[in-house]
Amino acid sequence: MNNIMINDFEGPLDLLLHLVKTSKMDIYEVNMSYIIEEYLKYINTMQDLNIDVASEYLVMAAELIHLKSKMLINIDDEESSEDDEYSISSEDELKERLINYEKYKNSTESFRRLEENRKEYLTRSPENIMEYAKNESYSMELSLDDLISAFLEYKKRLENEKPIETKITKRELSVKDRISYIRNILKEKKKIEFTELFESFSKEYVVVTFLSILNMSKNNEIVLSQKDNFSPILIEMR
Repeated sequence: MNNIMINDFEGPLDLLLHLVKTSKMDIYEVNMSYIIEEYLKYINTMQDLNIDVASEYLVMAAELIHLKSKMLINIDDEESSEDDEYSISSEDELKERLINYEKYKNSTESFRRLEENRKEYLTRSPENIMEYAKNESYSMELSLDDLISAFLEYKKRLENEKPIETKITKRELSVKDRISYIRNILKEKKKIEFTELFESFSKEYVVVTFLSILNMSKNNEIVLSQKDNFSPILIEMR
């Protein structure tokens, strides 16, 4: 214990919880009399070493001495004065405060780990789809709204056709790789239907494919055409 300093703890309850754990007791069955004795012994050791002890630790020491005296002469809570200046009125109350503090400390540690894990992921700001609306590479018969409508209609069909049981595997997708894939398909088939490019049901796959088509159209790589409102949308290399 001599190797542990008072500033290693976040407060009196942290020190008390440390003493419970080092005693290898179950916090729900802990011997409060023993823990109080260890706490007072620790504070006295720090003072003997001329180490400054924060006032909050000394206040807790005074409360524990008061509680210990009540425990020694078997004073019940009902017998305590209503004007009692000490906030810890019983052994059960001290135990409850320690249990609640341990729960708080554990939850804080869980949030800290979540925050550390979150730092390992990079996020990308959403793209404004309206920037594609000004592009003139779409044919006169086909607008961006037409393309979005076709996309949403196809997405609805996918939901209806989705199998009851699916096996989900994580796969990294990028617009760059998807564009390369679409180029290869168009070199081979020359012209394909818009919906032929959506081979997967996952949201990430569908969105990346849709953005890839928009990028290629914006860069004048492909031509999008539709014979009439109910005909399939066709894609071909420019």
